[in-house]
Amino acid sequence: MFSLPRTGICSDEGLTDNTPIVLHGHSSVDFNCLLDHLFGKLQDTDSDSNGDTEQVNNTPPESVSTLVSLLTISAIFDLCHQFKILPWLTLAFRELVSLPIESLGPAGLEKIPAYILHALIQVKHQISTHRLTLAAVVPPAMAGMLCHTPMSCADGWETGWKAGPAEMLRHPDIFYSSWDILAHLNSVEIPQVCSDCQESSVANMKETGCLLMEDGFVEDKLEGLRAWLMSH
Repeated sequence: MFSLPRTGICSDEGLTDNTPIVLHGHSSVDFNCLLDHLFGKLQDTDSDSNGDTEQVNNTPPESVSTLVSLLTISAIFDLCHQFKILPWLTLAFRELVSLPIESLGPAGLEKIPAYILHALIQVKHQISTHRLTLAAVVPPAMAGMLCHTPMSCADGWETGWKAGPAEMLRHPDIFYSSWDILAHLNSVEIPQVCSDCQESSVANMKETGCLLMEDGFVEDKLEGLRAWLMSH
């Protein structure tokens, strides 16, 4: 990069401590992270059966996840927008969805590109509507093969859902993810529900995906954001 021909007032930029590289609106931490990405230190990689390295996007490694602790969410999105860094977009958008919008503050929201904010509002509305629906409409109780009291278990399942997961979904201060609720259902004994019916009912929720649709909402929105980013 520094061996390329240079002209104009910035011809000596980056050559000495007195003439640093200027990336307007970003700190040195932002720039260091950008360089780490450009030189492969923050890429999503894995090894195939031949030992060759290939990129994977599903599970960012620890080095990439540290971005959230190094940079603000708005700074990550700004760099994603300017330099079309798709792995950072995926990481930052998922993190942003999990945060209350008000936690960013007016200054943070100002720096996030409008198309990302629009996608965020849409997906948060989808998730909120879905969660309120799940809280109000109890998933069906499934009778276990060994159960002798299916009607009693169905009543117990409905009561247990309204007292547990429904309250978690509507909690005003703590956000419980769908995985948190599944873990709760797997770890508690619901009164008046036999273990066979409880296991069958939880398994049915996993199979139908009714509790895990939030991940799909986010991924669908990310597909649109990736396409938009690469086309502009």
